[in-house]
Amino acid sequence: MFRYTLALLITLSSLSLAAAQPQAGERETIGLVLAGGGARGIAHVGVIRALEEMQVPIDAVAGTSMGALVGGLYASGMSADDLYQVVTTMDWDLAFEDAVDRGELPPRRKSDDYDFPSDLNFAFKDGKLSIPLGLIQGQQVRQIIKELMLGVAHVRDFDQLPIPFRAVAADIESGEAYVFSQGDVVTAMRASMSLPGLLAPVEHDGRLLVDGGVANNIPVDVARAMGVDRLIVVDIGTPLLKRDEIDSVVSVAEQMVGFLTRKNSVQQLETLVDTDVLITPDLQGMGMLAFDQDIAIYQAGYDAAVENRSQIAGLSLATPQWQEHVAAREIPERIVAPIEFIAIQNDSGVSDELIRVQLEQPLGEPLDRNLLNENIASIYALDYWEIIDYQVTTDERGTGLLVDARAKSWGADKLKFGLGLITDLDGSSDFNLGVSYLRKGVNDRGGEVYSRAQVGDTLVLSGQFYQPLDLLSRYFVVPFASYTDNQVYTLGPEYDTQEVVGAWRVKRLEAELAVGANVFSSTQLRLGANVARGEYEVDVAFSDELTEDDFREGSVFASARYDTLDRAFFPTQGNFLYVDYEAQRKGMGSDADFERWMAIGQSAFSFGGEKRNTVIFTARTGQSLDAPNTPQNYFQLGGLFNVSGVAQNFFSGRQMAFVMGQYQRKLTANSVIPINLPVYTGFSIEGGQLWQERSDVDLGDLTAGGSIYLGIDSPIGPLYLAYGRTEDDLDAIYLSLGWPFLSNLSRLGR
Repeated sequence: MFRYTLALLITLSSLSLAAAQPQAGERETIGLVLAGGGARGIAHVGVIRALEEMQVPIDAVAGTSMGALVGGLYASGMSADDLYQVVTTMDWDLAFEDAVDRGELPPRRKSDDYDFPSDLNFAFKDGKLSIPLGLIQGQQVRQIIKELMLGVAHVRDFDQLPIPFRAVAADIESGEAYVFSQGDVVTAMRASMSLPGLLAPVEHDGRLLVDGGVANNIPVDVARAMGVDRLIVVDIGTPLLKRDEIDSVVSVAEQMVGFLTRKNSVQQLETLVDTDVLITPDLQGMGMLAFDQDIAIYQAGYDAAVENRSQIAGLSLATPQWQEHVAAREIPERIVAPIEFIAIQNDSGVSDELIRVQLEQPLGEPLDRNLLNENIASIYALDYWEIIDYQVTTDERGTGLLVDARAKSWGADKLKFGLGLITDLDGSSDFNLGVSYLRKGVNDRGGEVYSRAQVGDTLVLSGQFYQPLDLLSRYFVVPFASYTDNQVYTLGPEYDTQEVVGAWRVKRLEAELAVGANVFSSTQLRLGANVARGEYEVDVAFSDELTEDDFREGSVFASARYDTLDRAFFPTQGNFLYVDYEAQRKGMGSDADFERWMAIGQSAFSFGGEKRNTVIFTARTGQSLDAPNTPQNYFQLGGLFNVSGVAQNFFSGRQMAFVMGQYQRKLTANSVIPINLPVYTGFSIEGGQLWQERSDVDLGDLTAGGSIYLGIDSPIGPLYLAYGRTEDDLDAIYLSLGWPFLSNLSRLGR
């Protein structure tokens, strides 16, 4: 009996081994393994190009991180030509951003820039400090991948793709690899490239998934488990940085990822056998964020594959068989069903209808993806959600569009800190420290509570409630109250800079109510009424000419703001205009009847490679008709970019004019991630003057000045080191942090 059993086992084993081996006339199946490595992964496209030229068929693809992105695109049916077009035309700057272009933000969100010019803000959730799980949430990169994978969006079993595919991510809780073999292929690719700290993790299957490189950066075992006979493995592993190369938060993160991936990569490579092919492109000097070297990285991948031609040649197909293989990878065209319903999943505090009214997809017609992407970008710009995604689904109602809007997991409250400093290094300085609090979505129509406090040379306490009146936020109402205490200098009657009469402290308590309209994404209009009570007291006096008194104001006002600047500070393109008109009337409680208006305008134009050269024109004016000659009615000039060469706010008067032209050049290269400190150099040519009476205004009186400067766009605000000089030979060296050419008392429609 034992002999028969043993013979049976030997026979079954032999049959199994025979089945596992390629039969006569059959070719060996080939798996392609694509490692992670950020921008270095563009080399995978060069390798695939060479393989296609050699007519090497690929029967399975397994990839990690950038390898999952390239591998997923290849598995979806793209050719080497398609892949080359994708990686060389991809806007990597856009891919690694969440924010919509500033020019397309709604007016309310643009105004966030003008409370404090810094990025120092923190969120609160359940009364506790909370931060996002990544600098980038991945809204843009997900939508980009989604567009590229449209042809296989319906596939849920990755073995049913034109080429069977696996994407490797890592479970951040256990540290174990998580292999995607089914589900949403976009989610799989996005999760696999969630570099810890940079791209936020992806929640899936009850797990929190990050970049697969930390668990299995070269997924040899994953590809082998797909049942292929031989492997072609592309190793693009990033070498560890040397000490002098570790000079930023980004380089520290890159080094940590290098530590994590190195060990598991070696373990995987040790399992390769003689029949496998290992391709290692020469990527020396090309870092994981070197997306600007895309052509060179691609070529390195191609060259490395060609160098391995002798090992790969035996895997090639004859031309007829190759053509059959390529044809079998084509995706059959699918019939696009009309959208019969739209459903919303939304866990934020605002109404589902606030999302629904922004969706312009007609029912009964096929999905217009371009229109939908524009609509989702507009919804995301409202800044209530962490991620907004969509899918086409089918149920008893027919084919529908499901929009999934997930609220920010770190909370809706924002605490922002601001620091303002300007000193001429000659004893004159202005220093302010402030904080603002913003709570969005306090009701289903998107009401907001905003408050601000500032201490230093200028004291500010203010609060407002912004309430949209319709779901599209076209119309709104804003009650506002504030207390300010600021210094106003005064010179002699001839504005002699050597004749400083003194300075007042002007204290004002005011309240206003405004109604307004947001017109498109660029314009906001307001009408309202304002009442104020205050006093001006002598702060510094060098003569007995200064008086003290209190004052009362009551006015109606109108304002307009037009803003298409791509950046509030260091803009490269766009325009800004703010105009405010008020009519003070005794009948509303004012001490006198008079009119006052002010305007601020700016235009930016860029030219040259990467738009590094920018010309900026700025103008400010303020005019009063019959206003009392008292300090609460004075406009101010003086300081860096405000007649450079004199002290901050040194000139004051009831009539003001100022013009400035700047040339600015960006010295640092563009970065694909938001952790950078752009450096600029430039110069300005300025002219400004103040007068007391309208009849005195003469643009021929403008005092000429100018500056040369070095600027840094830092997280705490624009930082300048500058030298300024006037035509009167007044000069100053400035150190400035903040937005020096605009008083922080200007709310600009906030």
